[in-house]
Amino acid sequence: MSLPLAMGALAAPRTYRLTTTSHMRMNEAEEHNVYHTVARQTLLERKPNNTYRLAIEVLSFEAEKPSFFTALAADLNQVSNSLIIQTDIYGRLERIDNKAEMLKTWQRIKSGVVKKYAKQYSKAFFDAFERNIQVDGVFEKTLRHKGVHGVLLPGLYGYGYTPEAPVTTRRVLEQFINQVDLPLLMTTTAQHASSTDNDLDLQVTGALNEAAFRDDDLLRLFRAMADNPQLKVTLSAASTESYRLDSLTGWLRTAKQHLLAEVPGIYRNETQHELQTVD
Repeated sequence: MSLPLAMGALAAPRTYRLTTTSHMRMNEAEEHNVYHTVARQTLLERKPNNTYRLAIEVLSFEAEKPSFFTALAADLNQVSNSLIIQTDIYGRLERIDNKAEMLKTWQRIKSGVVKKYAKQYSKAFFDAFERNIQVDGVFEKTLRHKGVHGVLLPGLYGYGYTPEAPVTTRRVLEQFINQVDLPLLMTTTAQHASSTDNDLDLQVTGALNEAAFRDDDLLRLFRAMADNPQLKVTLSAASTESYRLDSLTGWLRTAKQHLLAEVPGIYRNETQHELQTVD
């Protein structure tokens, strides 16, 4: 067994470019889009208990097909574009430490955002958004294992990786479909890349954790949406991921994530992320 993988300090922050391809279908409604995000990550502290304190700043966000919903997301995401994040020992997002600054940002932009979307959303919608910033653990659910934060903080640290010993872990994508969580069983296999001795490649496959999945919650959700109490609902989910890291510093160089979750004939959610280092 090799030493556990850990993140070490860099002399400067690292900037990444993320390309996200999203394909969503619900019954007859379908949406396909590509998003481009540039983000900067800074390691602020590696604590004695081997957890991390990080700054993640979203420097730019662009949708190839702008829409009402991408505009709304961009406006609301002003609140979370600059975060101080505390991780667990595996490098997964545990909590956001600058909620006070997030709330100040929201209070500064709130009146303009509420006015802009007054015809589509009531004030109660934005009041709920404000509460979610303040309640412990709620806003974290919207970021953990999702988007740029999910790619940068997938939970790779704290394990000793060797090619002959795959690592099995559990992951939960909270509120994946409305309020229904998506639990996955992940298997990670390591190999040293051929480019340099310092590169570590991790290949990850994921499958639905059926023992932890609340299929009754999903069944109620889709039957209510379809107004059909006899509707048959069977969800399948699978993911593949690959990461290239500097084995000496533990920092990501590149990453790919692909996730497909589907209820045949009713629902399909396919997302692919590709991360590259800018500098």
